[in-house]
Amino acid sequence: MRDPVAIIHRNLADAAVRRALPKKAQPYYFALSYGRHIGYQYDAKGKFWVARYLAKTSKYRRRRLGTVAEEGRPGLTYDDAVQKAWEWFSTARIPSSAPFAKPISATRHLHICAFGTEPTVGHALQEWVAWKRLAAAKSHFETALSLINHHIVPRLASVPLKEFNGAILREFIKDVLETAPKRGNQRLGPRRSLNTIDEESLRKRKKTVNTLISILRFSFQLAWENGIIETDKPLRCLRKLPNVDRPRTIHLSRREARKLLECCREDVRRLVLGALYTGCRATELVRMLCRDVGRDGYGVYVA
Repeated sequence: MRDPVAIIHRNLADAAVRRALPKKAQPYYFALSYGRHIGYQYDAKGKFWVARYLAKTSKYRRRRLGTVAEEGRPGLTYDDAVQKAWEWFSTARIPSSAPFAKPISATRHLHICAFGTEPTVGHALQEWVAWKRLAAAKSHFETALSLINHHIVPRLASVPLKEFNGAILREFIKDVLETAPKRGNQRLGPRRSLNTIDEESLRKRKKTVNTLISILRFSFQLAWENGIIETDKPLRCLRKLPNVDRPRTIHLSRREARKLLECCREDVRRLVLGALYTGCRATELVRMLCRDVGRDGYGVYVA
């Protein structure tokens, strides 16, 4: 749904940000979480805090919280307004009609807190998070953690490490392969059996499985090295699926290549022709110099 009002990305808690906003009929909103906003309304009647939430009907419901306290005038501070907004969001009748309030930014925490003295897969995952939070790039850490929370935590987190074996791994792999891919906040598609998934989609899902197995392998290794478990048996149970990194290869016939060239502009046509003859990427062709082309025979040098 397209929202006609303004969503600003600077925090409305800053009075300087609010002063820079021109008067208008509709409030300026700042997202607190998915479908939950705090708003600042500045019109001819004054300055007010408002709150809104996204209902299941894909329409927002709004409430005015109070006047803005600034320049010595009484009212609500930003923190007071946020607190009142969350009190309204948490009232009994709202959760029944509103979507779940999910965080906007990528999560940086496990969706489980492993407890107890018996080591579980969840304990090993905590070791992975503690190390990768220090060692991995932010984007890689957040992507891998999202996979862990979506695939591993609900299926394996409570499994004792001493009981982890090949049968549990096999069932985990089958479960992940039959589960529809997760794409952002979109609703998951239906579960499909392996014999109904096309070859290319299955290859991609197997590649995701191998990423999860790599995470489990490193988690179990850290748990063993840090003395959480006394054996590397869970580590030796992990096996990757073979032949999944080979992407689908498409070769154009001579007729298809000629048809492609006929559809290109003259300047683009030369670039496409060079790509067809050499297999180079566009940037490699653009950076190519005369000395990179073979003088006494066929061939080009790609820097």
